[in-house]
Parts: sequence; C-alpha cells; structure tokens
Amino acid sequence: MRRLFIGILLVTITLGYAAFAANARISLSINDIHSPVFSAKEISASLSGQQLSQLEFRVGEIAVQGKIWRNVKLSCTKFQLSDRLIDCFGGRIHLPNSAPLAVVFRFIPHKKNLEIEIQPAAEESWRFSLHWDENFWWSTLTIANGQAVHAVQWLRDIETMPVPGKGGINGNVKFSGSMDGIARVAAELRIDKLAFSDRNGLRAGENVNMTINWSAEHSSQNNQWQWQSEINWLAGEIFWQPLYFSEGGYSLNLAGDLSENNINLSNGKIVLRDIGELDFSGVLARPGNDLIDFNLRATSLELATLFDQILRPFLRNTAFSEMNVIGRSSFAWRYHQGGNKSLVLDLHDVSLADQRERFAFYRINAHIPWQANSATIADISILSGQVLRVPLGAVRVPLEVNKFEFRIPQLVLPVLDGKLKLENFIASQQDNNWHWQFNGELLPVSMEQLTRALQIQQMHGTISGVIPKVSYVNSIVAVDGTLLFNIFDGMVTAKNLKLIEPLGLVPHLAVDLAMKNLDLDLLTRTFSFGNVQGRIDMEMQNLELAGWRPVKFDAKLSSSAGSYPRQISQAALQNISALGGASAVAAIQRSFLRFFEEFSYSEIGWQCFLRNNVCRMDGIEPASILVEFESEGYVIVKGGGIPAITVIGYNRNVGWQELINRLKRITQGNDPVIQ
Repeated sequence: MRRLFIGILLVTITLGYAAFAANARISLSINDIHSPVFSAKEISASLSGQQLSQLEFRVGEIAVQGKIWRNVKLSCTKFQLSDRLIDCFGGRIHLPNSAPLAVVFRFIPHKKNLEIEIQPAAEESWRFSLHWDENFWWSTLTIANGQAVHAVQWLRDIETMPVPGKGGINGNVKFSGSMDGIARVAAELRIDKLAFSDRNGLRAGENVNMTINWSAEHSSQNNQWQWQSEINWLAGEIFWQPLYFSEGGYSLNLAGDLSENNINLSNGKIVLRDIGELDFSGVLARPGNDLIDFNLRATSLELATLFDQILRPFLRNTAFSEMNVIGRSSFAWRYHQGGNKSLVLDLHDVSLADQRERFAFYRINAHIPWQANSATIADISILSGQVLRVPLGAVRVPLEVNKFEFRIPQLVLPVLDGKLKLENFIASQQDNNWHWQFNGELLPVSMEQLTRALQIQQMHGTISGVIPKVSYVNSIVAVDGTLLFNIFDGMVTAKNLKLIEPLGLVPHLAVDLAMKNLDLDLLTRTFSFGNVQGRIDMEMQNLELAGWRPVKFDAKLSSSAGSYPRQISQAALQNISALGGASAVAAIQRSFLRFFEEFSYSEIGWQCFLRNNVCRMDGIEPASILVEFESEGYVIVKGGGIPAITVIGYNRNVGWQELINRLKRITQGNDPVIQ
C-alpha cells in the first residue's frame, strides 16, 4: 500500500509539470499492483485535451478481498491536476454488463485523503472516503437511497441467489487497518421495501424491511478475526420453497471467530415470531466449510405455530399434512466429528389431532433422551386418544432407546372396555430406512361400544383376537402369519395382509379374508336385515383397497357345514331378493309369502367378483337345475323343509356403487312390502 501511494505521488508531480503544455497527451501504464487490500493488473492512464483536462483510466483486472472485476474504465471530462489536488467532475465509470455510472472523485495528496462518490440515479449516492497516515488507514462507504438492484449488478458472483427487483439501502460500512491489511470492518445498514425473486419462482420476497449490523476485528497476535452480526427482519413477505412467511418479527444473531483453519461460531440465536428462540454454536473446518461440531438448543417452543409455518410444508402428501398440533417442546441436539452424538426431546402437554379424525392423541408429556454411545430409558405418557374415532385410554410407554434401536417389551393400551396388548415392539434403522415389528392380542371389546364409536350399524357381542408378527419395511406393513378375530360367535382370519404407504394420502391394502361359522341370527339382527337363523362361511380372496375403497376381490358366501336350525323371515327374503334384482322370488311362490312369517331353507350362497367397479354375481347353482324354473338366473336361497322358499337372482353384472346403494336401502330398516 505504501509503495502504491508513493508511486501515485511521483506520477502526480510529473504530470503537474507537464500540465502547462497545451493540447498535450500523456500516457502511463503499469503491469500490476499488489497490496494486502487489493491488487490490479494491466493499468493504463492518459491525460489529453486543453490543459490536460480529460482523463481516461483503464484496469484490466482489479481484485478486492476475493471479488474480481475485469475491464473497468473511468473517464473524466472535467479533470483538474495540480501538485496539491486531483479533481474529477462529470466522470463516468464503466463496469462490465452494467450501465455507466456518474462518478466524482477528489484526491488531496498532502492531506492523504481520497473521496469518490458514485451516483447511479438522482438522489442515490454511494460515497467512499479514504484517509491514511504513515501507519494506519481508515475508510467509510456511506450509502444514501442506494438501490439494491445496483449492488447486484456490481456483485455478479451472486447470480445463484434471487435477484432484487427493487429496494432501498441506507447506512454505512467502515474499514480500517494498517499497511499490512484490514484490521476492522463494521456495517450498519437498513433495507426498505426489498423485492426479489429467482428464475424458477421458488424464492421470492415483497416489501421486506430489515436491518443489518455486522462487525469484525482482526487480532495480529493469533491471526484471528473476531466477528459478530445482528439481522432483524422487521416486515414483508418471503417465500422460500416450501416455506412462506407473511410478516416480519424474526432475528438472527451470530458471534464467533475466524482463523486460517476454522470458523468458530461461539454464540448464535434465532428468534422466531410466535414460536420461540433457538440457541446454537458450532465449528466449520476451512477451506471446505465442513461441519465439525454443532449444538442446537431450544426451550419452550410453541408447537402450533412451528408446525403450521415450518413443518407442515415439508409433510405434504403424507397423513401428517392434515394434522393440528398444540403444546410446547424443548430439545437439545449435539453433532460432533461427522455424527450425531445426543438428542434430548421434551414434550409439554402436547396434543395431536388429524383433521379427518383418523387419529388423535391428547396431553402427551415426554422426556426422550438419546445417546449415540449408551442406552437410555424414555418416559412417555398419553392421557387419552382415539384412532378412527375409537377412544383410547391413558397409557405410559416404557420405551428403551439403544443407539438407533427402540424397544417396548410390553404395552397395554385401554380400548373402550377392552385392551390392546402389544409385545416385543422393535424399531430400528437399517440401510437409512426405518423398520419395525411387533405382535400382540386384542382382549374382548364390546361390539356395541365399538360400532357406536365407528358410527356404523350397531352390532352386539364382543370382538377379540390374536395379532401375529406385524412388520414395517420399505413403507409396507405386512403380517407374518394369520390374524385371528372372534366375532358373531364365529372366527375371522386374515392372511397375506399388506398395507402399502400407510401414511400416504392413498394407502393400498391387500389381504385374503376368511369367516367361519358366523351366527346369522346375530348378524342379521345387527343390520336390520330381517331374521335368518343358521351359520355361514365367507371367503374374500384377493381383496384390494385403494384409499380404503375396494377395487378388487373374489367373494363367496355359503352356508356352514353342520346341523343347525335353518329359518328365514319374510323381511330377510325380501331383502335378499333385492340384491338379485326385481322378481328374484319365483312368481309361483310369491303369492304364498303373506301366509307365513318364516320359511325353511337348505342352503344360502352368493358370490361377487369385483373388477373395474362392476360386481359379477353368482349363487349356489344355476336356476335351470331346478326343474320347476326355466331361468338363466342363479339360486341365492335354496328351499328345504316345509314351508320352503327359493330365491333366484337375475342380475349378473351390477355396478359396485349400485350394489352399495341397494345394501344401504336394505339395512336402513325399511319394512318390506309383500304383494
């Protein structure tokens, strides 16, 4: 730096003597200049015109603290040169890819003072002043009504960031140091009505007001920079895919030191409006800025706002995107040398509720410690909850945590008047994916209470069952074995059960169901179907549900083997006949229905093969097998005993929604009309 100023002084004196020559032209060229503050290459200057009043100054390349400009040109049409003063009025500075800028500068050698003012537009000023003595120098950049769009034009290396469309900048940036380099930097800036966007529309802002205070000081003893900054976002809208913030109220405070090897963040704080504060610290290794150490802590975060503003946008297309959360949370996370070392999560009176009423858990309090190198025990309690509107009672979860494996040896969850017992629950991370498994048992639950909670047709009796090994791998829930349930005094088994994307918006279920020896008396009374005495078996193979709606199955219903009473009421006959279409009861027998309340039958059977929203129906056998019927229909109820009745179906193909509508009409309790 000192050599540079001496060189400028010598050139000034030389040019001063030549200034008396009218219409002379003087040129000067320098290959390169180096200093701790900046460097320049391919420098040329020329004076011309009357009394050498016109200046043209060119720099092939100039670098300031890592920022490089090329092909910079300064022209001055009103140039004044003397041994005590260099003045430029009506100057223009030309930067690559930007319009020429009006510039005025004054250099007073004996006062060691340089002032440059750039005026890109009316009432906009970027004024730079530089002072120095034998040992030190200091400078100030003062910005008045500066436009953000101009700053971006001058700093072309931030093209990957959103580009401001408008915005005003006011404030100053101060530099000071010695001839060895910069020793201190301080900035106080205010930005008003900033608007920005990127090319893809994924990041944008409108009417953003913010303040920036930043300072850094160099210590020559340990060759480190001590720095601190404070950024306050006061107002405006920002969209940063997928996050959207509608107004200000946020701040970021940082403090630390910078050495040749590390960036040390000793104190960081983020203040989020209506959410809370997060404190953090860490170390980055230079020059790659690799993370070595990081600590993040938060106390009493407001989860409702945190979830809505920050977490929900990342949970789109999952079951959690329509969830409401209230309560508070605290956590502490530590990362060191390339790995997570610890995480402690606390929940305080947290409640989760799905907007579609698929699940809800209330008053969750938890202390969950996790250590990378040791096992811990978590304490989790839930006051109440519900799944598919089925109420769940209070429970305490004995969670064992060992690195990336979580265990619950046994959990008893109250369900209505019964209990769901889960055993041997294990969750672990394998190949960057989570796997879990468990088995259990459903202790008797009242069907009356269960159906009331599910808001479906009321049923009687109880339901219980055995749950074999259930596992979750690659977003698929699978049952390794057979699910067993007792209902309607019979047994229901489920095999080959797979649930794909259970937390997605359209889960897919595949299963084979078999129902054995169900009590028809209990079943038909439950659904206001009319009374049928007997037992039935039902198989539903290749059942597939998409979004919990059936898209495919092969269903077959038939009378169970064995000896038992087989009676069917008038109402049940009429309702069964409605499934097969009009005139399903043979005309020859219809006139006798009014004389009997109940009839005997030998067998009941019905089949439905669902494909492409059409049910292909069939029965026990073709109606033509019976001598008295010359029909291509199918037998649903085969008569037997006295009085006997036979029901024949005529519709083979029925739209699935039409069949559902028929069943709804049947089970709504309408009284059958007998002609």
